[in-house]
Amino acid sequence: MSPTEKPICLITGATEGVGRATAVALAKRGFLIVLAARDSAKAEAVKGEIAGAAAGAEVDSIAVDLASLRSTRVLAETFRRRYPRLDVLINNAGVFLPGRTETEDGFEATYQINYLSHFLLTNLLLDELRKSTRGRIINLSSSVYAVGKFDPNNLHGGKKFSVLGTYAASKLFMLMFTRELAIRLAGTRVTANAVHPGIVRTRMMFRAPGAFRLLSYLSLPFSISSENAARTSIYLASSPDVSAVSGEYFTRSRRTEARNRFDTPENRALLWDLSLQSLRRSEHIERQAG
Repeated sequence: MSPTEKPICLITGATEGVGRATAVALAKRGFLIVLAARDSAKAEAVKGEIAGAAAGAEVDSIAVDLASLRSTRVLAETFRRRYPRLDVLINNAGVFLPGRTETEDGFEATYQINYLSHFLLTNLLLDELRKSTRGRIINLSSSVYAVGKFDPNNLHGGKKFSVLGTYAASKLFMLMFTRELAIRLAGTRVTANAVHPGIVRTRMMFRAPGAFRLLSYLSLPFSISSENAARTSIYLASSPDVSAVSGEYFTRSRRTEARNRFDTPENRALLWDLSLQSLRRSEHIERQAG
């Protein structure tokens, strides 16, 4: 089977945890998997794991550092050169950092890695998704979105910062982005949905800073494996039952009501516009730097 005949899935953050489990499972279901990974050694290891787990599996990797918008743009361009279309985009990568750090683009790292770079990547690949008979975008959010806040004057913690608040906000932004994107994609064959994978036993969970690490250990009795946590993303990527479902929030492969007082149509549109402004500023800085 040629690469163009298999459904093509690009996954960020696929070298460990939920992303790795998702990649392996979808390869077994006949998807051509493209790993977007910062660590090339880990990407090669996952490629080997997939090859061993799925007979006839086709898997590729493209280097990316989501802390760099320039690198994110290169990822999209490389994908467009290699593949004729994109059937499934899974924006899975995420970090939970112990403090405030800035990327080379001047944004707080959690905000950029968890949200802004995925906003950019998705928009850069929309034309490739439209070439699919049924393009699907799956954004990893989290139930912690519920305590996230949208402050248009403090999107990435420049005025006021907290570790949990910034992480929760990034997951709220992914939910708001998903819903706004679904509206903008109405009438096309491309859908967008958000996922809460559950309380997952991952390295990120136990690397959480301070009191949050203690909470991670306390939540162990309620936590699930990466393989179980990946089931909702797998379902949204592969099930015909959701081929036309868009703008929804899923937990345990079921539509779930999501409520946050900041998640309004007006704020979603404003977040979109502010995100575009941030990207335009970044492009200007890149041009200035030569």
